[in-house]
Amino acid sequence: MKYPYPAPRIEELVRHEKHLPEGDLLVVMPASKGKGIHSFETRPQLVEGPFLDMRYLGKAPVPADTKTYDATFLLANQRVRGVGYAEVGRHRFRFKERIQVGWHLNLCDPNVPTTDPRRKVHQPLNDFSVSDFHEFIRKTAALWRIRLGEEWEGGLL
Repeated sequence: MKYPYPAPRIEELVRHEKHLPEGDLLVVMPASKGKGIHSFETRPQLVEGPFLDMRYLGKAPVPADTKTYDATFLLANQRVRGVGYAEVGRHRFRFKERIQVGWHLNLCDPNVPTTDPRRKVHQPLNDFSVSDFHEFIRKTAALWRIRLGEEWEGGLL
């Protein structure tokens, strides 16, 4: 099945202003028994435009270690953007692509084959730094133009 959004449309939708559904609040789920993972998930909507199947989710496997945080933006159940941290620079031997040490933005294009190097491109986020999971959520939401509401925008959480 062909993915419904070509790369330029994905970029356009990521740039569009989004907000949480009416009455929804982004809540960080605390670690459950036996798992130290904090997580969140919400379904943002375009401020102006049709309803689209979008999800914004993330996790903090080790909440005290900011380098373990990860956020994902999905469109039509496919990952199109992500933010993560690479502690060690890596090479993709097949494509000879280097993933730099530090925070990076994943640009994913579900339209291209999984073997294509454009499927997942890592762009360094040199000026990106966070002190806790709530700040990480605020910064990644801003990166993808998702308004989280007054509780988050004002830094009350």
